[in-house]
Amino acid sequence: MVLTPLLAFALVATAGEGGLDRVGPAPRVALGPWTPLAREAQARLARYLRLTAPRIREAPSVPGGRFHKRDDHNEHAVRQNATVALGYAVLLLEAWDAALTGCSRDQAVVDLRGLLRYLGATHRANGGRTGDGQPWGDAWQSAFWAAIAGQAAWLADDLLDAETRRLVARAVAHEADRFLTRPPDHGVVGDTKAEENAWNSEVLALAAVAWPQHPHAAAWQERAIVYMLNGFVRAADRDSTRVVDGRPLRERLSVVTIHDDFTLENHGRVHPDYLSTSALNLRNALLYLHAGRPVPAACFFNAGETAAVLRRLTARDGGCLYVNGQDWWPHRLDVPLLLSALLSVLGGEPASAYLEQACLDNLGRMHRRFDDGRLYDAREFNYPNAEEEMIARYAELVLLHRLAGDGPQPLHAAAYDRAQAGVQVFEKGGFALHRSGPKAASFTWANGVMGLVWANGDTWLTSPSERGLIGRIAIAEAPDDAPRVVSKIVVPGPDQIAVSAVVSRCQGRLEQRLALVSLPGLPVLYLERLAARQAVTVRELATGLVTLLNEDAGPLHPNVRRLRGSFGWLEVPGATAAPDAWQPLDSAWVNVDQRLGIVGSGGRLHYWAAHRYQRARLEQAVAGCYQRDLGAVPAGRLLTSQALLLLPGQTANATAVTTLQTSEPAPGVLCASFRGQQVAANLSNAPAAGWIAGAWRQLAPGEVYVAP
Repeated sequence: MVLTPLLAFALVATAGEGGLDRVGPAPRVALGPWTPLAREAQARLARYLRLTAPRIREAPSVPGGRFHKRDDHNEHAVRQNATVALGYAVLLLEAWDAALTGCSRDQAVVDLRGLLRYLGATHRANGGRTGDGQPWGDAWQSAFWAAIAGQAAWLADDLLDAETRRLVARAVAHEADRFLTRPPDHGVVGDTKAEENAWNSEVLALAAVAWPQHPHAAAWQERAIVYMLNGFVRAADRDSTRVVDGRPLRERLSVVTIHDDFTLENHGRVHPDYLSTSALNLRNALLYLHAGRPVPAACFFNAGETAAVLRRLTARDGGCLYVNGQDWWPHRLDVPLLLSALLSVLGGEPASAYLEQACLDNLGRMHRRFDDGRLYDAREFNYPNAEEEMIARYAELVLLHRLAGDGPQPLHAAAYDRAQAGVQVFEKGGFALHRSGPKAASFTWANGVMGLVWANGDTWLTSPSERGLIGRIAIAEAPDDAPRVVSKIVVPGPDQIAVSAVVSRCQGRLEQRLALVSLPGLPVLYLERLAARQAVTVRELATGLVTLLNEDAGPLHPNVRRLRGSFGWLEVPGATAAPDAWQPLDSAWVNVDQRLGIVGSGGRLHYWAAHRYQRARLEQAVAGCYQRDLGAVPAGRLLTSQALLLLPGQTANATAVTTLQTSEPAPGVLCASFRGQQVAANLSNAPAAGWIAGAWRQLAPGEVYVAP
């Protein structure tokens, strides 16, 4: 490797004031040759300037300072100013392509200098103020923002004046020093602290590698390792004698942040978006590589294991399978993108190489909808800086592939599917998953109750609804608040899984007994009995709910779903001014876009035709059972007894000849027959016996029998 001396970021503290009064050289490794993936990321990064350049303004509070989009001291202002600066800094490392950026190099230099001056001057270490009259810094995430800004300034050192260098350096040193004695955070259930410990490691790693002559450099390096190691920690890791970066793990680990099955909870759910944040630790490797220093093993601690779980929750198209619902936005291909790229290149993983390319391919299709470089329609995200985060992702990919190449040959799509196929039960995470051929099916019993069925390779078809399959219920006496699993039985097999559960609904006034059975190949069967435990007034119920996306995202999705049933063909528009409404389909079966067959046992299906985006998605639904205005219902009455068969990847003609028949061979036992198969579930609270699949069988409460 060739080391190129820079003129910034080896700083010496001024005695007595903790400031920084002179700058020394810090070596940085020259970037390697352009690779195909580096060029692809660079081109997308360059196009983003068409979006950002018109939004950059002079900062009234900072002479010579400039800000992008927002000027205040909070996350939604500071973080995106830093990510834009990082994107500009990476672009300005190389020859300028005005045809892609839509602006001149000279203007980009002025904007980058202004952004970094603004970010440095308005940090509390330097006494300045943002546009809302307050400085930024010493906040829950401000070390992360400082690390991004600091890396941008390191990359752009030769473009900056000495004062701007000092301003940014003081901000980064101030934030790094906060963690010299502060212990890492602990959190597992509902709110992991994994990503917080990981992002706090970044300012420490940057300070250590970019300012090697600073008196705190050795301490920063040690604390960077401590924070990385305490990022993704299982209880089982705490007593480990395994030596990592010179010391046994148990000497540095002080917290627990993930379950022993490597699942992770945030926002009150198992969340793929946060499971991917082991990339924050791995991203530190770019700093060490760029400084020509050895990469600490701490960067990789539990990253491969958490990434393996994420791959199980990532479809062939790079979209995530949100088995616990998604409170952000559904089309987050950025989530597996960076982690997959890092593990592909730094870990030599062909499956990760496949996912990086799959994500890039589909992101490319999303980008091509717009002329100004953006990725999303404004209705498709609910975090104000989604585009600015993509700027950071592409900047990081450019650096990764220029520093370390493009990684191994990716798996083919079929090989990726085979690698992810099978059944897995995440008991700690609270869900079971079956991937088989063209489908993925899941059932979640912790942090909510929901079932989902996906056509693998198309995460634009079904929606990750928190009421998937179990449905929505409205009664006068209580809200349909978070359903609660009272009991469950999970029976995994080599290529099938059966889950049965008793679910308390509407604060215990209703009881839903259900089973989800995912069989080899296409079929997924949902069985349900819903009864009133107390006298209630039923306004509306829609259960056996298959939630669909129908978004205005042409050409990716044409804002219409084509349904075929006994009624013939029906086109249901997505985003329109029409009122939202349930409509009967006059058919016991329906096929959606030649890609999803749905067969019910209840006479006719219903369709929820919603036409407005909510929570960054436009969600419609098919209901196996829909009823309204039932009025007063006494305790003990059965409200639904139904079966619903889902066939992802099936055509309309194949769905049309599929029949689903149900019977009750014993009280509380629901038996479904289809395609020569029989499945029975005892959805009662007592043992039951009857003729099932040609033999007299006894089933325990919650037991599911699948005829061989």
